Amino acid sequence: MQKPALKLRRLFIITAVYIASLPGLTVGLRNVNVRIPSAVKRGDNALLICNYDIENDTLYTVKWYRGRREFYRYTPKENPAWKIFTKTNEIDVETTQSNASHVLLRNVPTSISGKFACEVSADAPTFDTSIVAADMEVVELPTQRPIITGIHSRYRLGDVVNGNCSSDYSKPAANLTWWINDIQVPPNYLRIYDIQRHLAEHLESAVLEINFVVTVHHFNKSRLKLKCSARIHKIYAQESEKMIEEDRPRFLASGRSPEMNMYPFDQPGDVDEHNELYLIHSNTAAGLFAWNPTLFLLLLLWPSAWALCVWENRLGNLLEDRLLDRAER
Repeated sequence: MQKPALKLRRLFIITAVYIASLPGLTVGLRNVNVRIPSAVKRGDNALLICNYDIENDTLYTVKWYRGRREFYRYTPKENPAWKIFTKTNEIDVETTQSNASHVLLRNVPTSISGKFACEVSADAPTFDTSIVAADMEVVELPTQRPIITGIHSRYRLGDVVNGNCSSDYSKPAANLTWWINDIQVPPNYLRIYDIQRHLAEHLESAVLEINFVVTVHHFNKSRLKLKCSARIHKIYAQESEKMIEEDRPRFLASGRSPEMNMYPFDQPGDVDEHNELYLIHSNTAAGLFAWNPTLFLLLLLWPSAWALCVWENRLGNLLEDRLLDRAER
């Protein structure tokens, strides 16, 4: 059998809850929301904010969870008001900058990425409770800009441009985008590869291929700019560029155009000047032989003429020696 005092207390709580629930008489907890960064760089601090309106009620406690595990609690009636419930060193709370609405996490590791929740409870007589959650990802940024490979320095109209843009290892992998003259390329220009995972370090990398046929509208004053950008959330944005020159055909004196593989490639040891000089000398020689047949004939007969002169000179010396020998006798 319940004691009269216990019955009276229970009746009081039920009555208070009923009155508080009546329209126009709600004075308890409301407008609970959180401000949690969607992404934080590994090693940085993360500030988690829980906003709420307690109105005329009294705050009982504020609890913070990572997943289902509570790691921080603030109870104003206790001394000290805060409590830490971390069983590992993954979550490091800075208590001097944490209170009933703010929690500061120091030197965050990638392992704590996930859902964070704030639970707010009012004191008697309402005991209202509300919980709100949001995701936070701790990011490992790439150590360098995206890398462009397979793109040559010169292309002609009708040539196929085929190259790759790859991001350095990160967590998560960067989102890659190709641009032509600062205009994002259409999907039919692209080939997306699966994310590459570096299991030992729990990092990822992305590769995006571009493939298209060069047309007139791609060049602006005989130049084409290719750009690849890499982004991770709103905390990382880097890009790399590659300038391409239009390689116009050079016609030889014979009227035939040079072979398609006579322009330089953008490879280690590339020597554009050497190739240009080679083409100039080749064209010059071809022009001389084509328009100066007399000179061509002289050059062709020059070795024979030179040999004849040498033989004639030796024969003259021999005759002179014999004449001198006879005169002495």
